[in-house]
Amino acid sequence: MKVQNEMATKITLDTIEAARSLKSFTSGISALTNGWKASEAAHKAVGDSLGALKAKFDGIGNVIEVQKQKIEELKSRQEGLDRTNKSQAETWLKLEKDIQTATRQLTSYEAQQEKAKSSMEYYTSGLADLQKGYRNTQALSKSYAERLQAEGKALDAKKVQLSGVKNSLTNLSKQYQL
Repeated sequence: MKVQNEMATKITLDTIEAARSLKSFTSGISALTNGWKASEAAHKAVGDSLGALKAKFDGIGNVIEVQKQKIEELKSRQEGLDRTNKSQAETWLKLEKDIQTATRQLTSYEAQQEKAKSSMEYYTSGLADLQKGYRNTQALSKSYAERLQAEGKALDAKKVQLSGVKNSLTNLSKQYQL
C-alpha cells in the first residue's frame, strides 16, 4: 500500500515539475523578448539605429533557440503517450496543438530575425546614409532656391537648382553602385 502511495505522489510531482518546465520556457522567451526590446529602445533613444537592429537580431536569435528547445520538450512529452488510452490521447492532442502554436511562433521569430538582418545589411552598406543625404540635399536645395526666387533672384535660384540636381545625380549614382 505504501509503495502505491509513493508512486502516485512521485507521478504527481513529476507532472507538476513538467508543467513548471514548460512555464519556464514560456517565461524565458518572454524575458528574452523584453530584454532585446529594451535594448533596442535604448539604442534608438540615442540615435544608434544599427545598434538597435543588432540588439534585435541577437535577441531574436536567443528567443529562437529557447523556442526550439520548447518544441523539442513538447515533442519528447508527446512521444511516450499511448493514443489508445482516452486520457493520454487527449493529452497527445493538446501537446500537438501546443507544438503547432510553438512552431508558428518560431516561424514568426525567424521572419522577424530575417527582416532585422536585411535592415542591418541596409545600414552597414551605407545606403541608408546616402538616401538620408539625398533627401536632405533635395530639401535644402529646394528651400534655398525658393528663397532666392522670392527675393527676385531668379538666375541665382536656377543656379542653385542646377547645383542641387548635380548633387542629387552624384548621390543617386553612389546609391546605384551600392
